[in-house]
Amino acid sequence: MSTHIDFYFDFSSTYSYIGQHRLRELAKQHDVTVHWKPIALGAIFKMLGHAPATPDSPKGAYIWRDVERSAAEWGLPFNWPSPFPFNSIPAARVFYVLAEKDEDTAVRWAIAVFEAAYREGRNCSDPAVLVDVAESLGIDSDSLMESTNDEAIKQKLKDVTAEASDRGIFGTPAYFLDDELYWGADRIDQILRKLDNAGTG
Repeated sequence: MSTHIDFYFDFSSTYSYIGQHRLRELAKQHDVTVHWKPIALGAIFKMLGHAPATPDSPKGAYIWRDVERSAAEWGLPFNWPSPFPFNSIPAARVFYVLAEKDEDTAVRWAIAVFEAAYREGRNCSDPAVLVDVAESLGIDSDSLMESTNDEAIKQKLKDVTAEASDRGIFGTPAYFLDDELYWGADRIDQILRKLDNAGTG
C-alpha cells in the first residue's frame, strides 16, 4: 500500500475546496503524504471538448446547490467568490514559484487561497488579492506575481496539467492512491476505507 496520494486540483473548483479539507484530515489520520498538484483544468476541458455547467442549466443549478449542501455537511464555511468561475492560472503559478523553494510553504499557500476564495468569497484571480494572501502568510510578496511570468513556471503548470491528462483526469478534485484514480470530494470515503482495510492507520 502506498504511503502517498497525488492530489490534482484547480483553485477554481468548488469541490476541490471541500476535497482538500477532507484530504488533509485523512492524511493526518493515516500518516499519508499528499503531493499537491494544481493544474489548469480549463485546458483539459478544452482538450476533451467539455464546458463547465452554467448556473442557468439543470446540471449547473444542481451543482450550485450541491456544493453549498456538501460544504455545510462537512462544517465548512462557504461563500461563492465573485466572479465564478475565476481565472486560477495566477494562483497555480504562484504555487509552483513557492514550491521551488519550499513545498510546505506552497501547500500553506494553496490552503490559504482556497480559504480566501470560498470561505471569504474573494476574487482570487486578482493579483492584489493574491499578494494579500501571500502577505498574510508571511510570504515575501516583492516580485511574487512577476515571477509567475517566468517561462519555466508557465511550463511547469503546463507539464503537470499534461501529466494529469495523461493519467486520465477529466475533472477535479482527483486523487491517485496506488495508481488508482478517485474523482470527487466524496471519494475521500472510498480512500479512507481502502486505507483502513490495509491497516495503515
